[in-house]
Amino acid sequence: MGARHRSREAVLKILYQADLRSETDYSELLDDYWSENENENVDRNFSESIINGVAENLSKIDETIKTVSENWDVERLGFIERALLRMAIYELLFTPDTPDNVVIDEAIELAKAYCDKKSAGFINGLLDRAMKAKAS
Repeated sequence: MGARHRSREAVLKILYQADLRSETDYSELLDDYWSENENENVDRNFSESIINGVAENLSKIDETIKTVSENWDVERLGFIERALLRMAIYELLFTPDTPDNVVIDEAIELAKAYCDKKSAGFINGLLDRAMKAKAS
């Protein structure tokens, strides 16, 4: 597993915690996570850029989720699925230097590790729609 994969895994955990706590200021969560996981081989700058990007673009990201899920309310998603989709859609829409297929593959791998099998397929489908909508 590469540093970027572990970095995305850290992002997932932090976004999940923030959502559970209804926290909008990620700075304390980041500080806590890094102090508890200081030996983890992650790219902190990469992780924090995704987290800050999600925070800054949350309404657009959630609107995209709603659109690609065919008007399914974002709040009905599980916490982990929501965090994964927010992270991946941020990368799809706002980080052109990361190939779309890498973003989707990473999200699917994390879904397989942290969600049930149905969630991985669901996330794959939504991210595929988001990628196609972005291209049009």
